[in-house]
Amino acid sequence: MLPPVNLPRDSWDTIVVFDLTQSMNVEDYEQDGVPVSRLAYARESAKRALRELPCGSRVGWAGFAEYRTLLLLAPIEVCAHYGDLIASLDQIDGRMRWGNSSEVAKGVFWSVRAAKEIGDTPGIVFVSDGQEAPPLRDGDKPGFDDIKPGDIRGWIIGAGGEAARPIPKSDDDGRPVGYWKAGEVIQRELRTADGKRVPGTEHLSALRETHLRAIAQQVGFDYATLTDADTLTRAMKNADAAVSRPVPTDLSWLPAALALIVLIAGFRPEARGARAGA
Repeated sequence: MLPPVNLPRDSWDTIVVFDLTQSMNVEDYEQDGVPVSRLAYARESAKRALRELPCGSRVGWAGFAEYRTLLLLAPIEVCAHYGDLIASLDQIDGRMRWGNSSEVAKGVFWSVRAAKEIGDTPGIVFVSDGQEAPPLRDGDKPGFDDIKPGDIRGWIIGAGGEAARPIPKSDDDGRPVGYWKAGEVIQRELRTADGKRVPGTEHLSALRETHLRAIAQQVGFDYATLTDADTLTRAMKNADAAVSRPVPTDLSWLPAALALIVLIAGFRPEARGARAGA
């Protein structure tokens, strides 16, 4: 009969942004012994994070493609809406992609804009392999004048392995249609020291960690590599981003524990002896 009591607890508000571009379909992760794509592994990591976040925390989903980040689900409370969060998360895949280009740096800046527009300043967790398509020229550093380092707390999570692998190609309905070939994508101009041209590798994909770290520094984010399924949990539950707010807390265990103590006390040997003497 004891109702929940509002008590101050640490909680976290986060928008998780998933890179929806085709390089995220490279299968260089493993789950239960089966190869899975970068995007699928990131979704599994997000599911684990939902189970670990305390009630009162709020999570939303966003997708990145082309050069923009679009909010798919505004942050909602994880306990009351757990089923909705899982159901919507399962629907996030490459079929939601609205363009084949992948301007990651601009996408990170757009994610900061999205968080600022919400008003409650949720943190950002941006998951990407860092592959820019078309590739940036040396010295290019995209940015926006209205975004300053530290405006929003956040993490960039680098997905993918060190080995460059072919990028799966899919049609508008998400059906696989082979792999991207060198002549089908814009390649960087690469030359040796003596001026000879080197074949480009933009049709292959690996984690671009150096590039992602540079973007993180530019917007004041932290960086981590998606090495295991708990990576997102560690980023989302970062102590610096905790918010203390009143959260309905179940204290029914207190009277239950008191009753158990009384019950144990009543069956102590000295208690039984006292009753027998009476």
